[in-house]
Amino acid sequence: MRYLGWIVSLAIAIVFLIAYKTQYVPLSEDVKKLESEISMWETVLKDEKGWTGERNRFSVERFFDGDRLSPYAEVEMLRRLTPDYKGVELYISAPDAMTRAHDVIRFLAEQRIGYRTIYCTIDTDSLERFEYKFVK
Repeated sequence: MRYLGWIVSLAIAIVFLIAYKTQYVPLSEDVKKLESEISMWETVLKDEKGWTGERNRFSVERFFDGDRLSPYAEVEMLRRLTPDYKGVELYISAPDAMTRAHDVIRFLAEQRIGYRTIYCTIDTDSLERFEYKFVK
């Protein structure tokens, strides 16, 4: 009875270790493989089409204030806006992603910089995420 607490603690630690090794580690390795494959395909496409650009990821809380772009977001995007870019790629995922996408496109239109292409991928069923990339 005296060692029951230690035995229970050890059993819980073993269960957590097994769950970590069988659940988290394989998922983490899959995510790393997918990220490397995505970056490889982005590199291939950049080389084929002569595109250059840098993908920027931001936390949704910092980039949006409700459904509107935050002042931080506007300043961050204005720092990168230039007529040298040929296009913009947007990725927005959130429950209200359509409204946020409209606000981002409205902001880009207000800056009066004409892009040949604007790709906007909107995913309404996943975790909140926002990325954009200006394409040269």
